[in-house]
Amino acid sequence: MQAAIYSITECVAAANASASGEWLPLIVVPYLNPERLAELEQKKVSGVDLCGNGVVVVPGRVSIVRSGQPNLYPDSRPLAKPFAGKSALVGRMLLAKPGWENLTALVAGINQAGGEISLPQASKTVQALVEDMLVVRTGTGLKLQEPLRLLDQLGKAFVRPTYRNRRLLRLSPGTDWVKALSAVPALRWEVTGESSVRKYAVLGESGPWRVAVDDLDKAAEAIGGTVEPVPAFADIELVETDDAAVFFQSAADEKGLRWASRVQCWLELQSGDARQQQAANDVRDQILKDAGR
Repeated sequence: MQAAIYSITECVAAANASASGEWLPLIVVPYLNPERLAELEQKKVSGVDLCGNGVVVVPGRVSIVRSGQPNLYPDSRPLAKPFAGKSALVGRMLLAKPGWENLTALVAGINQAGGEISLPQASKTVQALVEDMLVVRTGTGLKLQEPLRLLDQLGKAFVRPTYRNRRLLRLSPGTDWVKALSAVPALRWEVTGESSVRKYAVLGESGPWRVAVDDLDKAAEAIGGTVEPVPAFADIELVETDDAAVFFQSAADEKGLRWASRVQCWLELQSGDARQQQAANDVRDQILKDAGR
């Protein structure tokens, strides 16, 4: 295989292009994990690695898979956890916009959307996504090709946000808490993913609005009201966090209300109770539609 080919997807394409007549496609790479073996079997392309794993496919006649051998070339994987932490922002941005002209543009998009990631870290993450056949390189460009599988991987790696402080408030009649929060200089705030289900799906959620802020004291002072110990009687619950992922890709509506992104909403719902998980299915369909699936 030519040295210019870097991803499994490109290897598969090249192998298929080279195969003709009685010759069947075969790729050889340092390591194939069970997921990649399953992908190759599905694509009816044989592949072997240098660790003793492989799949041999003769369409209509035989399919043999051997897996379970450890990776003897761990450095061949550029990033251990491409679906968690800051690396997850790459996948989330690709779901929002599946095609990018180059890596620099992708990183700029992430940072403009409220994320924080360096070019080297984004490069390693993209390479891992390419190796997992989720993203394909098109010259210098990048294109998401498996949005469903990427979303599932992000869901498996998701850790629910931790909030260092919480405060329930009962507000005076007529209080415009959206306007009050928007007037606080440099305050980051948005409706949490769970509460954003009101925008994206039907859940029949009751109780106070849950709003994430990066400075609880400033937010509470701006809104006013009184502390309410009973959630059912509160109008709003402020939760404090510095987690950039919570605020990533938030968008304000025509009234200035800042909603969590669809992906953040789905991530929080899919890791919740049975009712939330059911509502998550509707949000998931919206995300996949946006991603072009």
